Amino acid sequence: MRPRNYFLNMILLVALLTAFGQVRAQQQYMVTRATGKKLLPGTTGIYYALPKTVFKVHLVMEEVRQIPGPFAEYAQKYLGTDNYIKTGATYYKLLSVKVEPVTVADPSHAYFIEFPRERSSKNPRVSSFQLSSDGELIGYGFKIEDKKDEKSGQTSSQILVYSNDMNGGRFSMGAMYSRAQQIDTLVRKVTIDTVTIKRFKFRTSWINLTPEEQANDAAQLIHKIRTNRFNLLTGYQEVNYGEGIKYMDDQLKKLEDEYLALFLGKETRTTVVRNFEFDPEKGHLTKTLMQYIAKSGNTEAVTLNVSPMNDMENISSATTAAPDELFYRIPVKASVSVVVEGNAFYSDIFTIPQLGVVTTAAMGNSHIQLDPSTGALVRIISE
Repeated sequence: MRPRNYFLNMILLVALLTAFGQVRAQQQYMVTRATGKKLLPGTTGIYYALPKTVFKVHLVMEEVRQIPGPFAEYAQKYLGTDNYIKTGATYYKLLSVKVEPVTVADPSHAYFIEFPRERSSKNPRVSSFQLSSDGELIGYGFKIEDKKDEKSGQTSSQILVYSNDMNGGRFSMGAMYSRAQQIDTLVRKVTIDTVTIKRFKFRTSWINLTPEEQANDAAQLIHKIRTNRFNLLTGYQEVNYGEGIKYMDDQLKKLEDEYLALFLGKETRTTVVRNFEFDPEKGHLTKTLMQYIAKSGNTEAVTLNVSPMNDMENISSATTAAPDELFYRIPVKASVSVVVEGNAFYSDIFTIPQLGVVTTAAMGNSHIQLDPSTGALVRIISE
């Protein structure tokens, strides 16, 4: 009889422990990873997510267009210079880089907190959860102010262009009058007896100037403008024009530059702003933002690199949580640099939560506070 009684007592003990565990589980919070499946009838709770950092990268570039002048082939002949734009080209120059971190909810780390189905009157539970405006868990049991900055909805790879060239690369002095008056002299000889008389007849016509003739006229105008400037500045007129001298000299200089551009060509400079977004993840820490043509003619790449500085390799990551446990992050810091052809154009240090470790903290009757930007455990009080 004793073996039978011992066996029955063990069955009763197991049943009591199972029933006690079920009752205890019904009085605890259960945190599971969100799967997208519908909840069972009667299940109540809330969803929350851990935060992660996404970077907005602003690149300010200068676009330079080199445009040959219409009389470029005559620059050496009429101006005696070899320093002019011979062929058209467009190249870019990187002026500045700005990297801005933005905190967003991490969809790959979203969780469901199932509320207890039964509550014990002898042991009341703290049931105060606070979430940020983006659905990230801020605290349990605390009343915490969400101080996270507002996020911008800037589109990825947006291009903004600011032009500082009013003429749009046009040569205003290139549209000159290109016709000239030609006078032909006709000589008619009339002989009366031994006397020869020459009669002159003039015939006027209009002809089109060749490009070289137009270039010659433009070069003569440049010489004339420089002579007038010299006379103006050396007091050839012997008249004190006061401030008018400065104005006239400026206008003559602008006129000279316009005519010189017909031979030497011109450069137009445009400021271009490009915006990118980068979401660093483990195994995906480098991204080529764009490529552009440099002044040398080579193609240069702009690359964003993220290098973690304090990997949490000795801390095991938690994929499941026991009853009454919350998931939180242990973030890491990383060096973020923008590299152009092997040289760091920009470098700074940021906290990147998603490169860290996700683990759990016991709730019980504790008060827990999480950092809204990193999801890190910053405060816990046990009662």
